[in-house]
Amino acid sequence: MRTAITATALALALAATGAQAYTGVSPTLLADAQRTVSELGLDVDFDALTDEQVIEIYFAGSEDMASEKIRKIEAALNGEGTARAILERRVVVRDVNGDGTVGFDENGLMPQGENSVVASVQNYLDVNGFDVDASTLTDAQVAEIYLTAFGDQENGMEPSRDRIETFLDM
Repeated sequence: MRTAITATALALALAATGAQAYTGVSPTLLADAQRTVSELGLDVDFDALTDEQVIEIYFAGSEDMASEKIRKIEAALNGEGTARAILERRVVVRDVNGDGTVGFDENGLMPQGENSVVASVQNYLDVNGFDVDASTLTDAQVAEIYLTAFGDQENGMEPSRDRIETFLDM
């Protein structure tokens, strides 16, 4: 009984802070991010990370210098990464219609949930006239399109169709 109460209290505390563990990233993207952290000798609890943090750690692994990888991972863990605003939008997306229903916003961004990153990319591609099945894309393509499509909007920039096409041709 005490375990159930503790688990419930922990779940409520996480919900109150808006913290949600990753749920929408692929297992291979997660494994690559974990490998990067392990190779650097860092101790990171991936169960406490958001999709956006996992994606940023995944991208940090492509840096050449270990110090730059660590800097980017620390920024992601501290909520200072480029995808922080995407997470904030996804929390709001839970009630896009104002009626308590879960949906996606006008650009296709999905709330947290199983396969939400791929679903968000698929929605974005559909809304913008790309005839592509997001489930057939590589993790790198999905992550790049996700951050470009939804991250650029937070910086006041519309994502470039040419950039998206470049990622589709990877």
